Amino acid sequence: MRPVKEKILRDVVTPGESLGIIEEFLPGEGTYLDDDNIKSLYFGVAVLDIEERKVHVRPLGRERLLPVKGDIVIGEVNSVKRDTATIVIKKIENKDAWLKPSFHGMLHISQVSDKFVESLSSAIRVTDIVRAKIINNKVPYQLSMKDKELGVILAFCVNCQNPMVLKDRKLYCPQCRNQEEERKISLRYSTPFKLQ
Repeated sequence: MRPVKEKILRDVVTPGESLGIIEEFLPGEGTYLDDDNIKSLYFGVAVLDIEERKVHVRPLGRERLLPVKGDIVIGEVNSVKRDTATIVIKKIENKDAWLKPSFHGMLHISQVSDKFVESLSSAIRVTDIVRAKIINNKVPYQLSMKDKELGVILAFCVNCQNPMVLKDRKLYCPQCRNQEEERKISLRYSTPFKLQ
């Protein structure tokens, strides 16, 4: 009888879930280190390689539809503070499917533009649809909107919540005629835009 080389630690783990600490075992494929904590990068099964003392996460499902560093993603702004914003990542660009479940990304004020931004709420607002780039492989994902094609691709009027159109690089609401000038607009801004 052959010795068992692997042991299932957990049947189901989610991205960002802690699997143990570095003193217990080493991080393997499908994991990342967050300080001394080994965390799952995927929704999958946590498996321990007994000989190497290394934990792996095998993704569940046929395809690893997960954001990784360098991916361009589409998301909705969920909350905005002075220096950081939370963005719900709904889609990886150039992939056919919407992400289910969605993932969370963090946008720091320093990653909005190469120019000085005094307050994040002047660049993006809650419910804005943004195009951003993932700049790390940890959960929550860190995002950047520095490129000209990154930024807000759809905004809604703060007065009437209708989609705003772009006129002379300024946002204009055709419904109530509200104008907004300070958002970090992507060159790809378009209306109508469908986010399902």
